[in-house]
Amino acid sequence: MTRYLLGLLLLCTQVQAQYYHQIPNCFGDSRPVRYSVPYNSQYNYNYQVVNGNIVNQNNGDILVDWNLPAGTGQLIVTITNSLDCGTSINLLMEALPCDQTTLYIPNSFTPNQDGINDVFTPKGTNIKYYEMTIYNRWGQELYFTRNINGGWNGRYYGRLSPNGIYTYKIIYHDYKNNIKTVVGKVSLIR
Repeated sequence: MTRYLLGLLLLCTQVQAQYYHQIPNCFGDSRPVRYSVPYNSQYNYNYQVVNGNIVNQNNGDILVDWNLPAGTGQLIVTITNSLDCGTSINLLMEALPCDQTTLYIPNSFTPNQDGINDVFTPKGTNIKYYEMTIYNRWGQELYFTRNINGGWNGRYYGRLSPNGIYTYKIIYHDYKNNIKTVVGKVSLIR
């Protein structure tokens, strides 16, 4: 009986995650933004939007029209099971002016095919040109893309790359067309 109660207590632990998203607000040209939440039909999902409106939602995909140019918004996704135990995901959105370029580069990713953080994908706003190259510790090029929405899945010629530290080199043009280069390291963790 004690083990059963302990198991229920562990199931009812509430975990919260918080993410940040920035979108450009260029001359009032805003469009709804689609977000994907890992979906499981065994759970109940509740979506709450601050400073925006839900345009459409379907099995974990949610389309939000942010009320711009107010500046900030929030999407709160609460997921509960049949015992009313749950977790919440909090997304903070910020609208950026067109004269500001941002680039966010994660420091690790876990390409274990669980649908969460499986691809190393930097994100940015107001970027005119973008290219990214990934190298192993010997300087061998493993991956190259010019698509900022594309990312490295931790594979080289279809084979899984081992756990470790990899180097990236990103070259991009900011909103003023200035060329920027960022070199750093990313951890691949399975």
